Amino acid sequence: MGWLIIAGLVAVPVVEIMAWIRLAELIGGWWTLIVSVAAVMAGLAILRRQGLAMLLDARARLELGETPVRAAFDGLCLAVAGVLLAVPGLVTDCVALPLLLPPVRGVLFRRFGGRMTVVGAASRPAGGDADSSRPMVIDAEYEIIDPDRPDRA
Repeated sequence: MGWLIIAGLVAVPVVEIMAWIRLAELIGGWWTLIVSVAAVMAGLAILRRQGLAMLLDARARLELGETPVRAAFDGLCLAVAGVLLAVPGLVTDCVALPLLLPPVRGVLFRRFGGRMTVVGAASRPAGGDADSSRPMVIDAEYEIIDPDRPDRA
């Protein structure tokens, strides 16, 4: 598995350089540079904006009593897209652009969303209304005290 990661870390820059050279041949070096800088700026803007938006959406869904799985998945996709756009390279940009489209994220969620697990704890304010359909369970320890014991005067 380790060799696969190393191969990927070597292959991605090589493929990116080949893509830059090919695009520069097609549209010119300056336009290639402009496209790359614009993609980096767009990626950074997406990362900055989406972090807060995802947190606000997740909080709103929690207040409605929903689990924010889809919001978290969308936020994750947008964060990955932002990172891929922020990394200079045309191939990573081509991978990132589909992640920005809601229909693509919907397909990915249907494909991989079932594997996501919601982990967390719910809390209720003291004195809040409990679910009356379930019995109240109090977990406690007890000790039987013998009133006739001599040390109990």
